[in-house]
Amino acid sequence: MTLAYIINSLLFVVPCILLLLLVFWDQLKTPTVLRIFIGGSVFLTISFWGTYIYFLFETPLHHLLISAASMFSGVLIFSSACKYNFWQSLFIIEVVNSYSENIRFLSMDLYYLMNGELPRQPILPIAFITTLLTLLTFPAIWLFYRHFMRPALDYTVSLSVWKWVWLIPVSNNAVYTVTIAPEYSRFGLSPEDVFFPIPPFWVLLTFSTYGILLKMMIDVSKNAVLQENLHLSETQIAAQQKQMELLQSNIQETRRFRHDIQHHFLAMEGFLGDHDLEGLKTYIRQSAAIFPARQTETFCCSAAVNALLSYYLEQEEKEHVDISVNAALSDPLPIPDAELCIVVGNLLENAVEAHRRMKPQERFLDISLSMPSRSILTIQVCNNYEGAVRQTADGAFLSSKRKDRKGIGLSSVLSITEKYHGIARIEYQNQIFKVSVIISQYP
Repeated sequence: MTLAYIINSLLFVVPCILLLLLVFWDQLKTPTVLRIFIGGSVFLTISFWGTYIYFLFETPLHHLLISAASMFSGVLIFSSACKYNFWQSLFIIEVVNSYSENIRFLSMDLYYLMNGELPRQPILPIAFITTLLTLLTFPAIWLFYRHFMRPALDYTVSLSVWKWVWLIPVSNNAVYTVTIAPEYSRFGLSPEDVFFPIPPFWVLLTFSTYGILLKMMIDVSKNAVLQENLHLSETQIAAQQKQMELLQSNIQETRRFRHDIQHHFLAMEGFLGDHDLEGLKTYIRQSAAIFPARQTETFCCSAAVNALLSYYLEQEEKEHVDISVNAALSDPLPIPDAELCIVVGNLLENAVEAHRRMKPQERFLDISLSMPSRSILTIQVCNNYEGAVRQTADGAFLSSKRKDRKGIGLSSVLSITEKYHGIARIEYQNQIFKVSVIISQYP
């Protein structure tokens, strides 16, 4: 085992470990120094000896089996140390392995350009070239993981697509190992004619494929969020429209009543002139029916929140749900109406959806909106439900409307809470679901 071999092996493994730590630190299970040290040491040892054994054999099949065994061990270590499942960990590790393989591939290409031949074993010039390429490209791969890999995982962590999407990087690496890896140039490829143009195109093909795939996954999930927000906006508009129609109806009723009031006074004066008190009582009782039967309900100072409350509570009343509302808000509100409506609207919609899935029985909805001070807003929505509450491995709640997808409504609530450095607590036990939110005025 030569010094060149040791250095080349470390250059293959260490950037992978560093990249995973930088990008997925917050996803580690209790990221203690001891856990990281043990996991990193085991992964480094397996990869180091796997690379050593790799160079002892010359057939593509042996190389493929050794690479697969080493990679499988790395996936097991990573999945046991972080919150992602096995399939997601497999995708992550295979892509970072592609990075190290491509750096080594480009190093061989540059060495070939300078010397006109490919080395048959690890040598120090290759290690030097690999070091330079790693230093130059590491920021790019970090940005790739940070802006493509992490968002794709965060947006779609609960989707079943991860059970299959790992096939793309695994197949890519298998094809590379068996047919393209520089060690196999002797198996039918002529370096003088073929090797030079292959590495740049292979690297471009590999990471453009990964980038397009991850971007598509991110866009699909973002579109789902936009559709959910559009649905909430449409709900708010419908609620406001209903309130406006009710208000307009009441205004028309009031105008008609004011127009007719003089006639009622004359009629009542006639009953009094005849000393017909019973007739007057009957007339007043009958006239009471002309008053508007229903007034617009005012829960708090925000017209938008009033509209949302009225809209959802009307639906709950139709389902004979026991409702309790305490909305003690005052101007000015600590946060904009639009963001307050996102929080309240999503929580109420979740409660209504939960009640729709329940069998006819005693159902309840408790709503509390209050301001302990002018800069602090508290929101609490409590309702009963049937069935099981589903969560992902990292604690995110899964949607009851979309299979294996995160609940977008609760995600929006948590996002706004986090924006204003607030606190959100979600509790569920004994078939009762309660969300409590505290939001401060200054983000």
